[in-house]
Amino acid sequence: MGFIIKGFLLALALVSCATTEDSRYRDTSALERPPILAGNRPKGMPRVTDNSTIPKKRYEKGLGSDVYITTTTPVQLRIKHHFDYAWTTLDLALKQSKVEITDHDHDKGLYYVSYDADSSFFSKKENQAIYLLTLESDGLETKITAALGNAAEQLSAGNHGEQRGPAVDNSANQPADGAEKLLQSLYETIRDDLKEE
Repeated sequence: MGFIIKGFLLALALVSCATTEDSRYRDTSALERPPILAGNRPKGMPRVTDNSTIPKKRYEKGLGSDVYITTTTPVQLRIKHHFDYAWTTLDLALKQSKVEITDHDHDKGLYYVSYDADSSFFSKKENQAIYLLTLESDGLETKITAALGNAAEQLSAGNHGEQRGPAVDNSANQPADGAEKLLQSLYETIRDDLKEE
């Protein structure tokens, strides 16, 4: 019996609430609305929309179209990134290509590397010469050039590494297009095979 009385009182309370005509629950004019902000752009100026996107992480190897090689003389390898990114990218490419870095100077943008332009399976380390890679910031890109080191650079930078005995100047044995071959090899590594560490 108590259950029936409680149910009856509950139903009576619900009916009494439903029939109340209180205007404060029906009028929405007092609800908070966001403010209307005045535009900062002068009249007549077109509205500019930001269509930029956040670059997605690459899942493929290499930089792809973010690197290219020029046909100018001398040949240049260009990376479409700022200097520090290009420096790190070139360092990775040299290590992955197994090109020995004999010396480097980040502030001057210089890498001294030991490279044999006519390398083959039977090539010896003694046939390698010192090449100078120079990185320069050029607007939004970084350009990389290569040149065969001079005789002093051949003898000073050539003393690093596993070489036993006196340093040898192998620059005379290198082909005329040795610097271009080095840049082409690095270009292919950076474009297609560069792996992040």
